[in-house]
Amino acid sequence: MPVAQAQEQPLAHQGVLDLKTVDFTQQCVELAGEWKWYWHQLRLPNQPESTFEYTSLPQLWAHSTWQQKKLPGQGVATYSLRVLLPSRSVPLSLEVPDLNTAYRLFINGREAAHSGNPTTSSETTQPRWSTQLISLPATGDTITLLLQLANFQHAKGGVTKSMILGESGRMASKLALEQAMSVFLTGFVLMSGLFFLGLFAFSFMDRPMLYYGLFCLTYSYRLIGTEPYALHNLLPQIPWSISVRLEYISLYLAIALFVIYTQSLYPKDTHPRIIKAMTGLCLAFAVTVLVLPPIYFTRLMDPFLGLMVIYIGYAVYVYWKAFRKRRPGARFSLASTGLLLTVFSLILSQYFGLTSPLMIELFVGYLGFFFLQSLVLAFRFAYALNEARYTEKQFLANMSHEIRTPLNAILGFSEMLEAAPLNGEQKESLHYIRTAGKNLLTIVNDILDIAKIEAGMLPLESIPFSLNLLVDSIRTMILPVATDKSLSLVVETDPTLPAVVLGDPTRLTQILLNLLSNAIKFTKYGQVTARIDKVAETADSVRVRFRVQDTGIGMAPDILPHIFDRFRQANDFTTRYYGGTGLGLSIVKSLAEMQGGWVQVSSVPDQGSCFTLEIPYKVTTDVQEPTVGLSMEPLSADGQQVRILVVEDNLINQKLALQVLKRLGYLTQIAENGQQALDYLQTGKYDVVLMDIQMPVMDGYTATRQIRTTLQSNVPIIAMTAHALASEREQCLQAGMNDFIPKPFQIEELQRVMRKYTPSTGKSPVTEVARAPIKPVAGFSIEPLLRSVDNDVAFAAELLDLFLQQTPAELAQIEQAQSERNIAAIGSLIHTQKVPIRTFGLTQLSQLIDTLEKQIAAQKDAAEIDALINQYVSMLKNELPTMQVALASLQKDIVTD
Repeated sequence: MPVAQAQEQPLAHQGVLDLKTVDFTQQCVELAGEWKWYWHQLRLPNQPESTFEYTSLPQLWAHSTWQQKKLPGQGVATYSLRVLLPSRSVPLSLEVPDLNTAYRLFINGREAAHSGNPTTSSETTQPRWSTQLISLPATGDTITLLLQLANFQHAKGGVTKSMILGESGRMASKLALEQAMSVFLTGFVLMSGLFFLGLFAFSFMDRPMLYYGLFCLTYSYRLIGTEPYALHNLLPQIPWSISVRLEYISLYLAIALFVIYTQSLYPKDTHPRIIKAMTGLCLAFAVTVLVLPPIYFTRLMDPFLGLMVIYIGYAVYVYWKAFRKRRPGARFSLASTGLLLTVFSLILSQYFGLTSPLMIELFVGYLGFFFLQSLVLAFRFAYALNEARYTEKQFLANMSHEIRTPLNAILGFSEMLEAAPLNGEQKESLHYIRTAGKNLLTIVNDILDIAKIEAGMLPLESIPFSLNLLVDSIRTMILPVATDKSLSLVVETDPTLPAVVLGDPTRLTQILLNLLSNAIKFTKYGQVTARIDKVAETADSVRVRFRVQDTGIGMAPDILPHIFDRFRQANDFTTRYYGGTGLGLSIVKSLAEMQGGWVQVSSVPDQGSCFTLEIPYKVTTDVQEPTVGLSMEPLSADGQQVRILVVEDNLINQKLALQVLKRLGYLTQIAENGQQALDYLQTGKYDVVLMDIQMPVMDGYTATRQIRTTLQSNVPIIAMTAHALASEREQCLQAGMNDFIPKPFQIEELQRVMRKYTPSTGKSPVTEVARAPIKPVAGFSIEPLLRSVDNDVAFAAELLDLFLQQTPAELAQIEQAQSERNIAAIGSLIHTQKVPIRTFGLTQLSQLIDTLEKQIAAQKDAAEIDALINQYVSMLKNELPTMQVALASLQKDIVTD
């Protein structure tokens, strides 16, 4: 490909090109202009003169005339040019481009180069494509060029590109650079194709990776198999009939694959019929290459190039649509296709003889196109991974609720049964139930911890705590387990440890309990030792080492490097015999590293293991804050009793919140919707707002935004909602809320959250009423309600009575809305009942509400939703008589008291 020309190019006139004034150290010259030529002749040097004419080169035969007659694209011809050179101080070379089929070049009467074998018949002519660099004679101020050209196999006969004359070193470097860029670009595209095909082979999921990989492999031939024909120089033995078919079919198939790739990348932005038509045309062109001789299928290149421009233009349109709709990676797709359109514009201009682009321009354009397309797939991969993680997080959040709810019921009822008179076999069975339930709860918690750690959503506290007190507490918790296995538990603490440090006692407790529980589990006899030492200390920090050692089964050396991997245990026997998921040690390692520490293990089979952990802590002189109890009266900043605004539309929830907050010592005001809350906040002062999410008139999100923007208020807002998904938590925080508490809330949980936003003193203790023991009623448990109201039997009876009064009317409204196909009204009604049903311990109904809400939100089939509504109404009606009995029992106990 020609280099850039700084000076005006001289042209040949009547077979003579005068270059006497050209400085070849500064420029190269195209041998263009009027050549002497002989049609239908393959002349040899020194052959007697015959009929000739002058013709412009480069020029196709189909665009030329001989004796005023138009010529065909096939035949033979000889061209002659005399070049006048300046006195030479540098050696010169001549670059001869490919000339479609076969040629032979003579310089000063001697054969200097040939490509293929030109003859006067199609049977004996052997075409070949190559770009050659020929050294000119070192002496003489005139050279005579004689070019024989024969074409019987290609649609385009004649000279399509000019020969270039220049300084030998520059010409050699230029050709070597062009071929090197071709080889480099081919390798880059080939490896990209193999890489994405490999990624697809591992998953068989992302179809764009498959099509893009195939596109890269197909198009890589064109990068090395066309001008400057680096492949033909490397492998000259490739037959022309094969190479020309590969050149054409690789283009057709590559465009077809790119069309399919575009459709698979953004299926919603393409038209299926257009894609099928484009692909079908490309494949039809490819078939012609297989079934027709080159003389015919090469004639189809011009119309295909026109189609190719349309194809690329359509791709730009598709990517523009995708970009406007914010599809994943669309901006990279749009930029890459813009580059591709530029590259093909340059190639087409060269193909039709309009311009001669530089190889470096094509190289940069191709490199940018393939790089940006790789970014598209990489971005899609990362986007899909993030979506999968988000889905996993949502799934785990949902599953935590679905599993914990029945599991808590199992553990709660089994705990109640322990107080009942049972025989030995029943007590043993109950013990196994509680043990299995606790193990399952531990597994669920471990899985959730792993998910939180991966998502970076596991917060670490930095609060004052005593290492000695924490270790004593852990020893008290773990001692009964060791005693049951007749193991000796030894806990040793360095007496020089600081009295109080700043850190996260909860996570340290989790780490030590995990290590000690494992040590006891895998030890049949002997002892488990825990040692806490001070390793290093500065003025404001201390590094603490925790060592847990046992005399258990130990581990083989090849297991130790992987023992902290997720779901990894020593061997299959360990999993079958001892159980567990293999998540505990992975959590230990993650928690230690999150706190700036590390953990390692040493072990000897049948002798035991030793886990060593180090964590740095800051030293503080602050004493630990005592645990806040219900006897602490909350006060506002001005010493007045704290005022709480409860924004809640459900009557039962209002009464529950009023009673609980009253028992905690708060003054409370009820707002039935967000608009009413705004009105109260404009006229009065409140210290905390408890905000429901779904309400009529104005929901919680809108009300919060209005409080933050219109009212410019920074009052703490705590969300209350029956949903506990991570996404809803994030939405609450984004709307401007400070915290989040799920409904139904426990009194201790509400107190914990409230204490974060309200100060307190111990001056006015709240006296507790005597609590009568409540026996569980068959088919219905009142325990969850009693826990919510701090065992206030009278208030529990009031809430239950209110629910029994309003529920029949609400069920009738649900049935009426069902007959009217008013799904939105049904969703609103069941959501209103959700919190009371959870408060009353109706677990199955609560789960059914969750399922119904998901089905309604997903706009599932009406018949499926109807079946769930019927099931819900029927189950709730069946529970009402049992609840009436429970209410009567509560009222009787109140009278007795």
